[in-house]
Amino acid sequence: MRLVTLNHPAGTLAAMQRSIFIALVWGLLNVPTVAFAQAHYQPLPFADMNPLTMHYGSPRSTSPAALNRGQWQWQWGLDVGNTVHLQGSPESAEQLLIDAETQRHVAMFEYGLRDHWNLLLEVPYVRHSGGTLDGFIDDFHGALGFPSGPRASRNADDFALTYRRGQARLIDVDQPQSGLGDISLSLIRDFSSHRHDQLSAGLRLEFATGDADDLSGSGTFDVALWASASKRLFGDVSHFASLAAVAIENSGGLMANMRNSVYGTVRYGLAWRYSQRLEFKAQLDARSAIYSHSRMRALGHSTAASIGGTLHLPSGYALDIAVIEDIDVGTAPDVVFQLALRRRWGAH
Repeated sequence: MRLVTLNHPAGTLAAMQRSIFIALVWGLLNVPTVAFAQAHYQPLPFADMNPLTMHYGSPRSTSPAALNRGQWQWQWGLDVGNTVHLQGSPESAEQLLIDAETQRHVAMFEYGLRDHWNLLLEVPYVRHSGGTLDGFIDDFHGALGFPSGPRASRNADDFALTYRRGQARLIDVDQPQSGLGDISLSLIRDFSSHRHDQLSAGLRLEFATGDADDLSGSGTFDVALWASASKRLFGDVSHFASLAAVAIENSGGLMANMRNSVYGTVRYGLAWRYSQRLEFKAQLDARSAIYSHSRMRALGHSTAASIGGTLHLPSGYALDIAVIEDIDVGTAPDVVFQLALRRRWGAH
C-alpha cells in the first residue's frame, strides 16, 4: 500500500508551531494554582517508534482507569517518530539505514469488568514514509547546538529502511507503507488501597494482525507481563515506576533467526500537578535488546526520555503532549512527538 503525504511549506509549518507554542504558554500563565484532590497518576503513553522493533509486544505506559463495572474509557493517540540512523559501512559485516518518519495512530478502549479489573483493547494503524518534519528537526537541533549526524548526508524527507548482514539484505523497503498494526488485549488488576498511591499489574496479548513485510506488524504472537506503582513524593509531586517482561513467539516474523525470545522494559516518571488543569511530566524509558548478535545500536537496547504534560480539560477529557528524545544516541528514534486524548467516566 502506498502512502500519500501532504507537504507543507516550511514557513507555514513554522507559523503553526509558533501559534501552538504561544497558545500553550498563554494557557499556562493564566491557569491559577489551586488546591485539588490528587488524581491517579497517568504516565505519558510512551511506545517504541523504531520501525524495526516497535511491534514486539511491549506494553504502553499505563495505569488502570478508575472504572466501575460496565464503565468505559476511550483514548486516541498519535505518535510521530522521525529517524535518520546510518550505522556500519559497505566494508563491514553489517550496514543499517533507517531514514523514515513513522506515524502510529492508536485507538484504545478500556472497560471495567468489575471493581479493580479492567480490560484494555488497542487497535493501531501504522504508516512509514519520508514524512515532512526533516527540515524542522534540522532547525531544532541546530538551534540547540545538537550535531546533525547522518542527517547531513541525506536529502530532506528521503525514505529508506535497509539492513544488510553479510551478503544478504534482510530489510529492503524503499516505498512508503501503511496498514493495520498488531491488535492487543490486556487484562489489568488494580491493587491500590489509597488514592495517592497506586499498584497495578497486567497481562497483555498481542496478535499478528499487522504485516511484517511492510513493517506494520511483527508477524508474531507476543505476551507481556508488567507491574507498575506510583506514590506521592511530597506536595503535588508524584513518581511512577514500571517493569515488564515480554515473550516473543520463536518462529516467524521479522529477522527471527537473530531475535531474542524474551526482553525487558523499565520506566520511571515524575509528575508535578501544577493546578487542577495542568500537570508537568518527565519520564525515562529503557528496554533490553530485541535482536542479538548485531553491532547495530538501533537493533540493540534503547533508552529515551520524554518531557511533556497533561492538560485536564472540561467534561472529563485529558490531553497528553510530549516530546521524546534518544538520550542514548542511535538506540531510539531521533525525536518522537506525541499526542493522546482520552476521556474517562466515573473517575474520582
